[in-house]
Amino acid sequence: MAAAASDKARFFLEQSVPELQAFKEKGIFTPSEITAIASKRSSFEHRINMAGVPTPTDFARYASYEMNLDLLRKKRCKRMGVRGTNFAGQKRVFGVLERGLQKFPGDLALWMQYLEFCRDERANSKLAKGITKVLRLHPTKWELWVWAARFYFDVQGDMAMARSYLQRGLRFCEREREMWVQYLRLEMVYVTKVNARRKILGLDEEKKDFEEETDKDRFLEADEIALPSITAADLDAGRSETSLAIDDATIKSLAKSPALSGAIPMAITEAAAKTFNSSAAVLEDLFDCVAAFNDVPCTPKILQQILNGMSVQSRQAQSEAIRTACEARFEVAGVDTQSPEFIRAFQRARARLNAIPRDSSESQMIAESRMLLVTFPRLNEKDVVVEEVVAVLEAITKKSLAELKKIANSKEHRRNDPLTWLEKKLVGHGVRREVLAEYGIGAG
Repeated sequence: MAAAASDKARFFLEQSVPELQAFKEKGIFTPSEITAIASKRSSFEHRINMAGVPTPTDFARYASYEMNLDLLRKKRCKRMGVRGTNFAGQKRVFGVLERGLQKFPGDLALWMQYLEFCRDERANSKLAKGITKVLRLHPTKWELWVWAARFYFDVQGDMAMARSYLQRGLRFCEREREMWVQYLRLEMVYVTKVNARRKILGLDEEKKDFEEETDKDRFLEADEIALPSITAADLDAGRSETSLAIDDATIKSLAKSPALSGAIPMAITEAAAKTFNSSAAVLEDLFDCVAAFNDVPCTPKILQQILNGMSVQSRQAQSEAIRTACEARFEVAGVDTQSPEFIRAFQRARARLNAIPRDSSESQMIAESRMLLVTFPRLNEKDVVVEEVVAVLEAITKKSLAELKKIANSKEHRRNDPLTWLEKKLVGHGVRREVLAEYGIGAG
């Protein structure tokens, strides 16, 4: 058995000999460095070829070593002006990872390393096959569906494909709330990009009031949302070099699309409410997601629908407090901090939050933390806000933060730190970490 493993290792090592000779001839690596490379590869090969010994980590480390080696090789070639090189660095990494996946097809970490390397190397054919295979092996891992959707949207600019992956993912991960949040975020980002493109093309003056054109029945089946198809040709959202390569007619046609009017995000929130029985906690996550898109015209309409979906008869603890907090945040949603209307809106929001009963630490935590979700995003831009407004926001922030820290230090909340939750939410809303650090949140 040991002899067979040694033979396999020798076979793969012999394949790298021509490459090492080329390194030496071109002076990319010194003889001692080449000896060290050969020794390191020999150690990896003998380990991964021994029966019963290798682990997914061994293949991951081997692949990482080859990635770093190839990166060093590229830097030296550039510095030395070495041209005409045709080394097999990429091929070797793929070889190691594919051998590892063949031996450990169920290892998710190894799959992610493979997919990310395919993406970084623009090996789109391998990536497409890899995504298909890993989703067949792990259909209930919602992170994989989201990763695939983000790739097709951000890198390929194919919104239709991204939407398709998330819709299929919901069949397998219907009860995973983060899956719904990520789907909603994708649609909101898409609407944001379309609106930004319209502004660049000067089509804002042609805005019209959009009316809902979709039926209340949002489903093709019980497990698939009935959404229209918008192709990459309509909007190549992921590639900056072609970001303006859309004719006026296409943009104008998108103005009548459910994607731009907010119908698709509203369909998602409606479906999520049905799936989770109008859970206030789940709908608040969706509210947080949408509220981050202040500049999107359809945002208020979507937020209002989410509020309407929060059932006051919900059996979930603190559901009424969560709903009231969302109503308070809705008061200031989309209101410019520099406008006169903000003070009145903020007063209404504060009044609603103050109305939340402080009869338990949970309800008090909800009231104080949601107040900070109102104030911190405005303090994030305090350099352009009137000093008097900043002073009020800072005073309320410090007061609420002090109360929240008391709750965090209590025994019942030590395992579920509200400050950690708050930091994650605020960073998701674009609040800079240095701003949080000023008030003692996070490491800074």
